[in-house]
Amino acid sequence: MNDLSPAALARFVSEDFARAHAPGFTEALRRDLAVHLELALRTAIRTERSACVAECTRRRDLWSSYEGRDEVPSSLRAEARQRANEAAHLVDALRAHGD
Repeated sequence: MNDLSPAALARFVSEDFARAHAPGFTEALRRDLAVHLELALRTAIRTERSACVAECTRRRDLWSSYEGRDEVPSSLRAEARQRANEAAHLVDALRAHGD
């Protein structure tokens, strides 16, 4: 199984469950289980992605605050700017990849 999308995983689990509980497990029950599993997987993925966005945003803000401090050596301000940019890039990538 190369496709690890929530829909593919849900189908795989529901088909496996149906085989284990046949013959009473109808096609309609298998489809219903697949829908519920896919919803649960998508919700978990969305929740985790939102937590990652929040953490990257927090880090971007943290590093950005160091970049603007005159008392911080210029080499460290440059490092802070790079880290803030990297965190911002991750936020954009995570948001763009949302389902």
